[in-house]
Amino acid sequence: MRRAKVNQLPPAKRKMVVSHSFRIGFVLLISAFSFLSGCSNAEKPKAEAPAPPVVARADQQQQMSNLPPPELNSVQEAVKRIFKDSALIDTSRKPTFIAGDFNGDLSQDIAVVLKPSSGKLSEMNEELPNWILRDLFAPSEPRVAQLRVAEDEVLLAVIHGYGPNGWRDPQATQTFLLKNAVGSGMQAHQATDVAAANQGKKLPRLHGDVIGEVLKATPGYLYYAGATYAWYDPKNFKGEPERGMVHVPRNERVKK
Repeated sequence: MRRAKVNQLPPAKRKMVVSHSFRIGFVLLISAFSFLSGCSNAEKPKAEAPAPPVVARADQQQQMSNLPPPELNSVQEAVKRIFKDSALIDTSRKPTFIAGDFNGDLSQDIAVVLKPSSGKLSEMNEELPNWILRDLFAPSEPRVAQLRVAEDEVLLAVIHGYGPNGWRDPQATQTFLLKNAVGSGMQAHQATDVAAANQGKKLPRLHGDVIGEVLKATPGYLYYAGATYAWYDPKNFKGEPERGMVHVPRNERVKK
């Protein structure tokens, strides 16, 4: 009600109207305060919610430990999924394959010794393969000639796992194919054990498990360095290789 009209009312009526207006304003003020307090309390847990516990990591580690040991038939299936008929497992090597979380993503990987299939060298050297070919000791520079697989060459394929089933999963396709990486006494080691065994020495950044072996008469470790796999010789290690661009396998490219 407008002030002019209120002033025209009798004193008793005017007092009642003013009192009523005051009560309405007070109720609206209290309601607004309660609403703002409710919003503040509703948003507070979001801001103060603690970081999720590391339960997921423990669960994934438990899942990996519950996986059965790799056996030849399942490893052959994984190799065929990546290489089709262009490569075979070299069963003359002992061990032929080992499992571990080599890239540190909490999904089990498999490292397996391969050789090109007879008459399939062209498939191993196709322009856009399903794997990432690397030479363990070649410099990663643009002027270096494109790597090629040679006939009867012994290679190490590291198939990265996908999800709880690891390298057995049909979607596990990211693979590094490594030249000059097959030695003797191949064995998986945890990064913490490698660090403890080499205290006081310069260490690379270890993302996951490593592959210990004797390579070129030198004991050391094969480890995942992000864009490639690299060799760690505790006696002569000078630093990690420069990270180049990662080749995306053909079957992992996004179709546009």
